[in-house]
Amino acid sequence: MSKKQQYKGKEIVVHFDAERCMHAGLCVRTLPKVFESNAEGPWIHPDAADVDALVALIESCPSGALRYDKESQREQAPQYNSVTVEKDGPLTIHANFTLNGVKADSPRATLCRCGASKNQPYCDDSHSEAGFSDAGELVASNPDDPQESGLLEIKTLKNGPLYLLGPHTIYDASGAVARVCKKSALCRCGATQMSPNCDASHASIDFKAD
Repeated sequence: MSKKQQYKGKEIVVHFDAERCMHAGLCVRTLPKVFESNAEGPWIHPDAADVDALVALIESCPSGALRYDKESQREQAPQYNSVTVEKDGPLTIHANFTLNGVKADSPRATLCRCGASKNQPYCDDSHSEAGFSDAGELVASNPDDPQESGLLEIKTLKNGPLYLLGPHTIYDASGAVARVCKKSALCRCGATQMSPNCDASHASIDFKAD
C-alpha cells in the first residue's frame, strides 16, 4: 500500500501519510469506526462519524500523518509556532514550518529526539522499544518574553541536531513555556546531557542520520 493514501467521503477527504505516522493510536481509539485497525484493504472510512468530530480528531493528530480537505476548508497553522518536549518521547511541532526547505502540508509533526527512529527525522515510536528516558522538565529562561509570528525553518544537520531558525516557543512536557526563541539547536541523537539542546554528544556516540 502507498505511503500516501487518500480516502474520499461525502463531505471530507482524509489524507494519510504513513511516513509521518508515529503510531500513537489516537485515531483508532477515538473513532474506531472511521479508523479500522488491522483492516484488509481500505482502513479509513470518512463517512462513519460526524464530520466535525472527524475534523477535530485529525487536528489533534500529533504527527501530522492525518490531514483533510473539507470543501474549501483546510487546517491552518497556529499564530505562534510551538515545540513541545514530550516526556520520554519526541519533539511535537505545531507551527508554520518548512523541513529542509520543503513546506509542510500539515502544521503538525513529531520529530525524533531519542536517536533510535528508523524514519529520521520523524518519530516512529522507537523511543518506547529503546527505553528512552527524559522527563521533559525544563528550566524556564524567558517565559514572559512576547511571542512572534513567522515562518519556522527546521533543518536536519547531517549526523547532528535539528536546527531551528525563526520564531518559536519551547514548552516542557507539562505544557509550560520554557523558552521563547528565534533559533535553537535541538538534540536528535538521544545522548545530550542538556536536553533538549544539542551538546555535541552526537559526535562522541557516532550518531548517523542525514
